[in-house]
Amino acid sequence: MQPLFESFVFGMANSLHCACMCGPLALAFHGTQGPATGGALLYQSGRFASYATVGTGLGAAGAVLGAEQLGAPTAWVAFVLAAGLLALALVGERGAMQVPGLGRAVQRSMGWIRSMPAALRAVWLGVLTPLLPCGLLWAACAGAAVAGSAWSGAQVMAGFALGSLPLLLLAQHQSVWLGRRFGPRTLAVLQRGTMLVAAGILVWRGFAGLDGGCCH
Repeated sequence: MQPLFESFVFGMANSLHCACMCGPLALAFHGTQGPATGGALLYQSGRFASYATVGTGLGAAGAVLGAEQLGAPTAWVAFVLAAGLLALALVGERGAMQVPGLGRAVQRSMGWIRSMPAALRAVWLGVLTPLLPCGLLWAACAGAAVAGSAWSGAQVMAGFALGSLPLLLLAQHQSVWLGRRFGPRTLAVLQRGTMLVAAGILVWRGFAGLDGGCCH
């Protein structure tokens, strides 16, 4: 059983959160390279490639440290991702891990990106997205680390990127409409509701994996 489904569900449950967090940031740095000229796709391509690369490294590191000895690594991926969803739904971003020096690195990177042509800004903003201080991103990284192999780790991060893609693209194209259609309270309720439902699905998938169930 591969972890792509688990991380895709995780990404879909987080898509509203990602759209609210990353959508405005992506728009701010596209400049004139708007959706009509492919700026959104360039950003998403850089984001997907970066997430998959990070997942590959984390999966390989976890395998070296013994993650593949867990017996059912995909089940543990599901449990880790479910824990991340529950933490954000119940605690919010206040529970996100703070990495020393990361904020300064992000600021310097953004300053470097501003001087680039519009197309390169979009790509590099996507590439640098894993540096953002996001609790759910840390949960996805933890899931990749226990996935048992470099390939499985790449699937975890790639699934996370793909699951959050539709609403993030919508935010990049229709940010004004989204702001008018849904207020902050409505968005918060929708975010928490989808996260809790997805956490339940992932816990079920995890126990099914431990029991040797056939859920593919």
